[in-house]
Amino acid sequence: MSRSLSYTETNWSLCGSLACDNGISRIFLGRQDLCQKQNTCKNLDQAQKKRLNCCKSVNEDARNESQLENCLSSTEQITSYSDNNVPTNDQRICNGFCDNWNCIDESECNGFFYGKVCNIGSLDVKKVTYYTPAFEICDGKSDCYSYPALRNATLDEEGCDKIFPGTSRCISGELHRSKSKKIMIPIYNFTRCSTIIMANRGLTATYRYSANWTTADNLRKFGLPYCLDHLDQTNCTDPKRVAVSCEVEGYGYSTISRAMVCGGITARRRLCVDGMDLACVDVDRSCTLHKHQLCDGIRDCGSGADENHPSCLILTKHKCLRNFRTDKALRIPIAWLGDGLEDCLNGLDENWTIECGLKSTVKRFEVNDVCQDVFLCRYGASNFIRLNELCDGMDKCGNENAICEVGRGLTSLSSAVISSGKVKNMKYCLKGLEDVVKRVGSLCISRDFNPFNENLYGIVHRTRVIYPTEKSDCNFVYGEAYVLLSCLGKCRKSPCPLIKPVAFNDCPGQYRNRIYTVADQHRLTFVNRRANTYHRDYHNDYFICKNGMCAEYDKVCNLWDDCGDSSDETNCTNSFHCKGRHGIIPLTKKCDGIPDCGDMSDECNSDCSREIINIPVLKVAAWLIGITAMVSNTLILFENGYSLKDFKSVDTLVNKLLVMLIGLGDLLVSAYLFAIAVVDLIYFGERYCSRQFEWLTSIFCSTLGVVSTFGTLVSLFSLTILSTLRAAKIYGGDICHGPPHQDGIGGRKKIAIAILMMVIVGSAAFISLITLSPSLEEFFVNGFVYDQSIKIFHGHIGKQKHMDVIQSYYGRSMGKTSTWRVIESLVRAMFSNDYGNLDNKIFRVEFYGNDGVCLFKFFVTHDDPQRVFSLAILTISMLCFSVVAAAYIYINFSAVKSSSSLTKEPGPTADAVNKRNRKLQRKVATIILTDFICWVPFILVGFLHYFEVLDATPLYGFFSIIMLPINSVINPFLYSDLMSKLAKRVGTVFTDSISKFKAVFASYTTSLRVGTPAIETDGNETN
Repeated sequence: MSRSLSYTETNWSLCGSLACDNGISRIFLGRQDLCQKQNTCKNLDQAQKKRLNCCKSVNEDARNESQLENCLSSTEQITSYSDNNVPTNDQRICNGFCDNWNCIDESECNGFFYGKVCNIGSLDVKKVTYYTPAFEICDGKSDCYSYPALRNATLDEEGCDKIFPGTSRCISGELHRSKSKKIMIPIYNFTRCSTIIMANRGLTATYRYSANWTTADNLRKFGLPYCLDHLDQTNCTDPKRVAVSCEVEGYGYSTISRAMVCGGITARRRLCVDGMDLACVDVDRSCTLHKHQLCDGIRDCGSGADENHPSCLILTKHKCLRNFRTDKALRIPIAWLGDGLEDCLNGLDENWTIECGLKSTVKRFEVNDVCQDVFLCRYGASNFIRLNELCDGMDKCGNENAICEVGRGLTSLSSAVISSGKVKNMKYCLKGLEDVVKRVGSLCISRDFNPFNENLYGIVHRTRVIYPTEKSDCNFVYGEAYVLLSCLGKCRKSPCPLIKPVAFNDCPGQYRNRIYTVADQHRLTFVNRRANTYHRDYHNDYFICKNGMCAEYDKVCNLWDDCGDSSDETNCTNSFHCKGRHGIIPLTKKCDGIPDCGDMSDECNSDCSREIINIPVLKVAAWLIGITAMVSNTLILFENGYSLKDFKSVDTLVNKLLVMLIGLGDLLVSAYLFAIAVVDLIYFGERYCSRQFEWLTSIFCSTLGVVSTFGTLVSLFSLTILSTLRAAKIYGGDICHGPPHQDGIGGRKKIAIAILMMVIVGSAAFISLITLSPSLEEFFVNGFVYDQSIKIFHGHIGKQKHMDVIQSYYGRSMGKTSTWRVIESLVRAMFSNDYGNLDNKIFRVEFYGNDGVCLFKFFVTHDDPQRVFSLAILTISMLCFSVVAAAYIYINFSAVKSSSSLTKEPGPTADAVNKRNRKLQRKVATIILTDFICWVPFILVGFLHYFEVLDATPLYGFFSIIMLPINSVINPFLYSDLMSKLAKRVGTVFTDSISKFKAVFASYTTSLRVGTPAIETDGNETN
């Protein structure tokens, strides 16, 4: 294969050997015969010949070295020409990897020659066949000696012990490894930036030196460098081998080869002072790139993940030439601003920025940004990161991803498949103990996996899968297990996600060791050797993305966009796609009450979007009950308040005041209910789901909770005392013994009455307000809610979740659950607090914020800090109901007993007494029944919830709208004469209307039966 080469340099120290074709054979001209033989070379262009004319006037000996240097450096630089004779179908030549054992496929690239040829430069040599790679030069022994035709040649070791002034030098990599001696050797141009990465590490078995060193592990770490410290990979002449340019310590500004920048060796040492050569990003499990290869419009990773990287979400408005790729001005991610690296060649990324932060958090951002607090890193290369970079998949803080997984409740997906060569074994089918073996053996089978039923020429056996015979729900499996089970027909409702079989032109740029074969005798495809298996195990188990790229089966339906166009996650039933670019979550996390998507679309959608009042019937009931109760209780207050001045009796005054307190409490409950209905319909509506935490942490929600609790307790306590006083009055013998005493109300009695009213109101106010006391937040705060910019936390975060995050961040446990105040201080310490932004990003979920209806937290569990308080209030409510029921039963019993003597003899008196007793019995029964309906189910459900018999949390809306306010509607008709008369009148009107309707309807039906005309005829009309 003949290949013409070009020649370029600006200094003799950068010149390499020239491949010269004289028309008969190829020779490699060194420095001594470069000028003498130039006219015999047929492959030199005019620019190269002109470049070498300076040598004619210079004597070619060592004494005139400086004259030759000056001569060569005085001429203009000659542009190199690309080698157009390389066959385009041979992608292995000059690909940056040694595919041949001695790396001869990388010897002539882009017009430059690397390594040496074992000959004496004579034109009589018919064919050049003896090549020595750069990493065998100056290694302490003659590698040319190994060739029989060149027994006495030592060209690869010539000049290794002579280092002229100004010549770069380094410690020999091979000599140091083989002899543990640090021997300095010169760095030649033909050794600079030579290829050091082996494409196939198995080729090291043929190497004739340091067999104990050239192991696969060492090659993976260090490659085969000419210099121990890899200095031979700097100052590259060939621009196509240059990755980045930077300041190299002790050597000034220089270029770094691609092999040293995110290349194939793992033990890379930092050559750039600013670390530009080590700015690598693990885009996915099979692709590591330099950061400047991200977001540049070029798919460097086969899956295209480098263009869909999280850092590409927010880019600068300005453009610049990046260090790694300098052919086009591009925007850069905001995250690169002020990260210590000059990502733009001219440093513009530091000029269009503003300085934010204090002391250790000082950083520069784009001028149109606003300075905000940042997240402080305890580990990793960065001291801090911006809030918009949190939880973006790039672990810049060392443990950032782990913290995000804990805080957001993310779970890492474990594979349900055990791979052993070409056998895929479902974990369900793994055999264990003998009794398990028998059971599993009858439930699992094996077969070849061939989803498209294609026959591949040369492939006898396909991938073998051991799987269960019964169908299962595949919404709980991911990756390879999902693909295998669904395509084998073992999923109940999950179709196979594989789109089409592999074609020969699929997966461009991927799987460069592919072998082409024929499928079904008419279609061209390819196979590839399976990793970590023997050489004859080939397969084509790939998912073909819509964009033509390919993904392994374990990257399909794994909740991550590996294709770059989401096609690998499109036909999967096990996932839910958040709106926008907020990620993919397991389907099991959809509508589970806990927001997992950044935009809360997993909880706020057509399937499970929630409002403050979810059920339409309850929405209507809230308006009707609220308005009815407000009107009726307002009338009670006006009625009793207007007549207070006319009362001279203590008993009557106390009775009226207690009735007014009952009306006041019921009025507050109805006002609460009306406010909830208004907020649900007008203020939030369908937007409530996405704004629910804004509502639950608001002062308005807490205020409504206080109003509801205060009104309920005032009404309950007043009702209890009223019934007790009435029973006590009857017990004292005052029933049916004339009117109350009109002896006036003295000062002491007024004080006693005032104290009684204050005790009722004060007790209700204390119970309803104590839950908001800052000093008691340890018992009544339900948790914290964070602004969406604090991506570590999402949703309502309780104490235990906070403690887990704190332990993950600080690396140690506090031993026990701490207080909210300490937790908040530890969370704030995770951020800079330079600008006070966190004050508007952390919100407390108070006692009444446990549900959208902002009701008292009656339903508690064993781990709720409010359990004692809530259960105590439920117990008090039960006692109050018992007292009310007992008092009115006693009143009814006493009334019947005292009037028994009047009903012995029949007559008008007995009839009147019996009528009064029946009326009293109905009223007592109504009071007891309504109180029973209001409180007993509530109390019973509360205790059942506490003992985990049922989950009563979804019932908050029903109890807050129907059960608790029912007394607010009925009490006015039980304790007010005005409302009783109004109700009686409405009932009479309604009864009369029904009677009239029945009469008209009966008359109409009778006329139809007898045939009477429905319309009277005129008297002049005859039949």
